[in-house]
Amino acid sequence: MMLEGRGVTHRFGGLTAVDNADFHIEEGEIVGLIGPNGAGKTTLFNLISGAIDLKSGTISYKGEDITDLRPDQISHRGLARTFQTPKLFMDQTAFENVRTAMIYGNPDKKFRYKDAEQAVNQLMAQAGMLTDRNKPVRDMSLSSRRRLEIARALALNAEMLLLDESMAGLNPTELSQSMKLITRLRDQGITIFMIEHVMQAIMGICDRIIVFHFGRPIAEGTPEEIASDSTVRAVYLGS
Repeated sequence: MMLEGRGVTHRFGGLTAVDNADFHIEEGEIVGLIGPNGAGKTTLFNLISGAIDLKSGTISYKGEDITDLRPDQISHRGLARTFQTPKLFMDQTAFENVRTAMIYGNPDKKFRYKDAEQAVNQLMAQAGMLTDRNKPVRDMSLSSRRRLEIARALALNAEMLLLDESMAGLNPTELSQSMKLITRLRDQGITIFMIEHVMQAIMGICDRIIVFHFGRPIAEGTPEEIASDSTVRAVYLGS
C-alpha cells in the first residue's frame, strides 16, 4: 500500500467538500480520480499534500501517518504534486525551476552545482524537456509548463506523484505525448494518482479509476468497469 486514507473529511464552513472518504493507492499503479466539478477531487489532493488540514480521518503514506505533517515534510518523504494551474517561477528558465526544486527540496542532500546540473539535465530529459532547458518559463507553451511541473516534482526525489489535471488544454499530439510520459514514469517505478477530465487519458492509461461525487467515492474499478457502471454513467459520463 503506497497511500491510504480512512474517514478523510474536510469542511469549508457548512460545506462538506470531502465526506468520510476511504481510498487507497497501491505501489506501481496509475489511478485516476474523476467526478463532476465540485466533487472534492482537488480538495482531496490538498489534504493528502498537507496544503489544508483534515477535520477528521487519517492519511498514511508508505505505512507512515502523514495526517498532521506540513507540505514540505510530506514532499521530503517522496510524495510530490502538480497543480491545475502550473505554479512555476515565471522569471526563471526551465532548468532553474528544476534546479531550485532539487537543491531546496532535498535538505538531507548537499548538491554541488555540477552534481545538481547533471541530475537536473537527466530529469529534464526524462520529462522530454531538455530542448527547453534554457527557455524562460513565461515563453513556454502550456504543454511545456505542465511537463516542467512534472520534472520539478520529480526533482524532489518523488516515488509518488499527484497530478492535478496535467493534460487539460492539450492538443491531440501533446495529449499523446503526456500519456506516454506518465506511462513511462510508472514503468520506471513511480506511482501515479491523477485527477483528470480528459476521458481519453483516463481510460487509456489508468489501471484503476475512483469516481468521486459529493466528496466521497461512489465507484471504483478498471476503466472498462467504470465505463459500464450505470451509476457512473448517470452521474458523470452523461447517460
